[in-house]
Amino acid sequence: MHTQPIIKAIGLVTMLAGLGACQTSNPNTPVVSSQHESLSKVSLNWRSSLFSPREVASVDDIFQLTVKQKNDFNTYYFAERNAHIEGHERLYNYLEMILYGFDYKGDTYKASDALSKHSGNCLSLAIVTTALANLVDLDVRYQRVNTAPIYQRFHNVMTLSSHVRSHVFAPETPLKKNEIVVARKKMIIDYFPEKGNVRGDFLNKSQFLSMYYQNLAGDSLVAKDYDLTYALLAKAMEISSEDPETLNTLAVLYKKLGDLAKAEQIYDYSLNNTSGSVNILSNYAMLLTEQNRQEELSTLQEKLMSIEDDNPYRWYDIANQHFDKDELFKALRYFKRSIKAAPYLHEGYFGLAKTYYQLGRVKSAKQNMDKAVELAFTPKDKVLYQAKLKVLAVKKD
Repeated sequence: MHTQPIIKAIGLVTMLAGLGACQTSNPNTPVVSSQHESLSKVSLNWRSSLFSPREVASVDDIFQLTVKQKNDFNTYYFAERNAHIEGHERLYNYLEMILYGFDYKGDTYKASDALSKHSGNCLSLAIVTTALANLVDLDVRYQRVNTAPIYQRFHNVMTLSSHVRSHVFAPETPLKKNEIVVARKKMIIDYFPEKGNVRGDFLNKSQFLSMYYQNLAGDSLVAKDYDLTYALLAKAMEISSEDPETLNTLAVLYKKLGDLAKAEQIYDYSLNNTSGSVNILSNYAMLLTEQNRQEELSTLQEKLMSIEDDNPYRWYDIANQHFDKDELFKALRYFKRSIKAAPYLHEGYFGLAKTYYQLGRVKSAKQNMDKAVELAFTPKDKVLYQAKLKVLAVKKD
């Protein structure tokens, strides 16, 4: 849903710490999945008595609406003038109507707060959508959307923002004789649709709920309210004790408090007993670098090669890190991974072009620059690439 110009799209927050080893403008922090490396379950002792108890919202609180908010929606939804419109479209139309002038800033709110404040990020919008859908028994699914990432640094903590959207499905109806439903109709609620967005994986309910607590934990970690951070992460762990991003933020919390042994225990557990995360690989690598444990660091970095990730921008970020370090063959490898994930985006081809040029392979550089020009979305990108093509045109391999 796009009702007005957007300030920025912010959703899932992933925390990184120890930025001395990661000062490029495009750090590699994707959310990924990989095969479990251990079939046996290992118990993780993640709790600590260091923190004072803090009260946080329950899952029910997240989707609770005020009486007025419920009545306003029900009045619209069940109005006779809207009876001819299917339920999922009615919900979409209502959101489009009430979200005019909505401030899409980066705060994560419960449903009632997002509506009363007329503000909130994309996760807040998905929460509002779910709260309304629950009132009329509409099914909702959530999908991660891969965009060019937004990074913010706060002291030695960095946040990475990505995007989530909701799919609201049409009400189920009894099937007629000999009728088969191939796919249910749906509306996609997304306030930040762009050409460069790439559809990512669907999230299960636990993943979606964990995102709420992860976001707030990220905010409180930046604010150095560590008791609240711990309480929020404990709630996320109740929902899903194997969510890699919850575990990653928990490890960052312990690392900031100086408990490196506990942080390493969490990193190691996550890599060997969950679906994995390049965030954890990156942060674990920072810890090993700081301790000059080079042999373990080399082994850890090799794991990156086997990880699958559907976000092309993440591989593009990793490739640029290697390019900036003059590790050109590694840069080529990851630019190619970016293109494999999304062959219709221009950035990966531009990355290949500049890398091949540095390697002296001008013909290959020109071929990829041609492709980047062809796929460029904006006139600014197209002009930039065409200018570089003119330079390549007078050179030969």
